[in-house]
Amino acid sequence: MVVFDDVWKDEFWKDVEHALPENHKSSRLIITTRNRVVADFLPTDVVHTDVILKGLPWDKAWQLFCMKAFNSNGFCPPELEGLSNKILGKCGGLPLAIVAVGGLLSKKNQIVTEWEKLFNNLGEDLGSDPHLRSCNRVLSEGFNDLPHHLKPCLLYFGLFPESYSIGCGRLIRLWIAEGFVQFQSDDSNGPEEIGQEYLTELVERNLVHVSKTKLQGKPLNCRVHDLMHEIILKKTEQSGFSRILDEDNMSQCTKTRRLTLSKSTDNVLVRINDSKVRSLFLANIVELPRSFMSTISVNKFKLMRVLDFEDAPIDYVPEGVGNLFHLHYLSLKNTKVKILPKTVGKLLNLETLNLKNTLVGELPVEIKNLKRLRYLVILRSDNPLDSYGEGTNIQEGFGSLIDLRKLDGIRLNSKMLEELKKLRQLRVLGVQLVNGNWEDMFSSIANMNDLKTLCIELTNRDDTFDIEPMASPPEYLEFLYLMGNLKKLPDWIFNLQNLAKVYLTRSDFTDDPMRVLHSLPNLLKLDLTEAYNGEQLHIEQGWFPKLVELYLFDLKGLKFIMIEDGAMSLLETLVISACPLLKVIPSGIENLRNLNFLHFYNMLMEIESNSTFVTYEMLEKLKHIPKVIASSHDKEEKIIVMDLNDIFYLPCKSAKALPEKKSETSSC
Repeated sequence: MVVFDDVWKDEFWKDVEHALPENHKSSRLIITTRNRVVADFLPTDVVHTDVILKGLPWDKAWQLFCMKAFNSNGFCPPELEGLSNKILGKCGGLPLAIVAVGGLLSKKNQIVTEWEKLFNNLGEDLGSDPHLRSCNRVLSEGFNDLPHHLKPCLLYFGLFPESYSIGCGRLIRLWIAEGFVQFQSDDSNGPEEIGQEYLTELVERNLVHVSKTKLQGKPLNCRVHDLMHEIILKKTEQSGFSRILDEDNMSQCTKTRRLTLSKSTDNVLVRINDSKVRSLFLANIVELPRSFMSTISVNKFKLMRVLDFEDAPIDYVPEGVGNLFHLHYLSLKNTKVKILPKTVGKLLNLETLNLKNTLVGELPVEIKNLKRLRYLVILRSDNPLDSYGEGTNIQEGFGSLIDLRKLDGIRLNSKMLEELKKLRQLRVLGVQLVNGNWEDMFSSIANMNDLKTLCIELTNRDDTFDIEPMASPPEYLEFLYLMGNLKKLPDWIFNLQNLAKVYLTRSDFTDDPMRVLHSLPNLLKLDLTEAYNGEQLHIEQGWFPKLVELYLFDLKGLKFIMIEDGAMSLLETLVISACPLLKVIPSGIENLRNLNFLHFYNMLMEIESNSTFVTYEMLEKLKHIPKVIASSHDKEEKIIVMDLNDIFYLPCKSAKALPEKKSETSSC
C-alpha cells in the first residue's frame, strides 16, 4: 500500500502513474486531498472509490477533545464544560483542529479565566503557538494554493462575522461589484454564471462550506470554517484588504479598502480622514446617528463601490448618494427607508439595487437611467405566500434597463406591458398586475427565453387569469407562482419539464389539480393555498415521483386526502393548514415512508373537537415520522410527536396526568 497525503496538484496522477506499474498483486493506493478536482482528474480506467469525509459528529468530537485536553483521565471538569463546548464549536468537527487545540489546552492550567483568555485569543495564537502551527499551516496552504483570481473571493468572507452564513447569490453579486469576477462582454456565460463557477471551485477545495441548499441541490448559503475565518482576518488586516471596525481599532483603518462597522452607535466615519474605502458594510448595529448617511456621500468616500446596509437601522437615503458615481452595489434590504431620492439616477455604474422589505412605495422615474442595472428587487416580503401589499410602482421608461436579470416586486398596469417586452434578458420576473391585458402580458413573457422564475399576482380578486393564450411559455422555467383566480390549469403546463416549484394561490379550482400537476416530472415543491374548492384530493400510485415538499393551506372544502402506496415516494415534508372540514388524518399516510416532518397548522380546534382525528390507530400510522407538530398562531396548546415509540404530548384539557399506557390516549 502507498499513501499520498494532502495532494493539491490537479494533474498529480500524470506525475506518478509511470512509477506505479500494474503488478497484479492487488496493490492499493490511498490519496487524500482537500481539492475535489484531484479526484476528478483520475482517468476512468483507474478503478477507484471516492470517500467524502465529513466533520466528526459532536459526540465523537467531544470524545477526541477530552482525550487531548484532559490527557490524565479524559474527563472534563464541570466548571470548564461551557467553555470547552465553545472552544470545540470553533473547531467545527475538524479532527486536525480538535487535536491541535486540545493539545494546547492540555498544557494550560485548568482554570476558567485562563481558558477564557485562550478562547478569546485563539485567532492570534494560530500563528504563534507551537501546538497550533500545524493547523495554521494546513489551513493556510489551502489559501496559498488558490489561483490569483480566487484569493480575494475567499478573503471577502472576512467582512462578515464569524460563523456567518451568507446567501450565495448575494456573495456573487458582491464579487461582481468589486470587480473580482473576470468576464468579457462576448462571453457565453454572464458574470453571475462565472461567479458561480468561482464559488463552486472554492467549495470543491473545501475552503468554503455549503451551509444550506435549495431543493434542487444547488447551494443557497455558504460559510467558512471558524478557524479559516481567523486566518482570513489576519490576512485581510495585514494587507489592508478589509477590516471589521469598532471604536477600539478605528485608527488602524486609514489604508483599508473595505470596512464592516460593528456594534458602534457613534458615527465613526466622521473621524476617518483620507479614506481609501471602496466598500462599507454594517453588522449588528442597533442604532445610528442620523448624520451617518450624510457622511457617506461626502467627497472622501467618492470611490465607494459597495454599500451593503442590509438589516441596518436607517430610514432615509440622502440626496448626496448620487455623488457616488462608482457605486456598483446598493442594498437597503430590511430597512425602514421610505423614499429613494431622484439622484439615484446619477449612479450610472449601479448593477445591484436591493430594496427588499423596505417601505419604498414608488421608484423615481430617473431609475431608467441605470442602464447597467442587472438586479432590481422591491419585494415587500420574504414569504412568497404573502402578496406584494400595495406594490411598488415603477415609472414608464423602465424598458431601457435591458441588462436586467432580476426584476421582482413591481406593480404594472396595461400601459407598461410594452416596456416589459423589452427586457428579454430576465431570469426572474415578479409582478403585481393591475387591470392587465393578458395577451400583451404573455406576449412580453414569450420573448424572455432565459426566464427561470415567474411570479404574477392579480390585485383584483374578481379578475380571472386567462393564461391559456400563451403560445410559447419559457421552456427553462423552474419556479411558477400564480396568485389569482385561475379556474383551470393551462394545457401548456405539460411542456414545462424543468418546473421544480409551483405555488398556486386563490386559484379557485373545482377539479382536483393533482390530476394535472402530477405529470410534471421534476416537481419538487407544491404549494396550494385557497386553490381548490373540492372535497377530496386523491394522489394515485406513481404520481409525483420527485416531490419533496407539499403544502396545503386554506382548502375550505377539503374533507378527505387519499394517498395510494407508491405515490409521492420521496416526500419529506407535509404541511396542512386551516382545512376546517378535514376530520381525519390523510388516508395512506403510512405509505409516505420518507416523510420526516408533518405539521398541522391552525387546526387545533378540529383536532380537539374530533375524536376520530387522533386515535391510537392513527398514531400507529404516524410512528415512522420523526417529527409531528400541531400548532396554532393564536393558542398555546401544541401537539408534538418527536418519536411515537417514546413520547408524545396531546392537548387534552381535562387530563390530570399522563396515561401509563399510550393506548389510553385514544379517547382523551
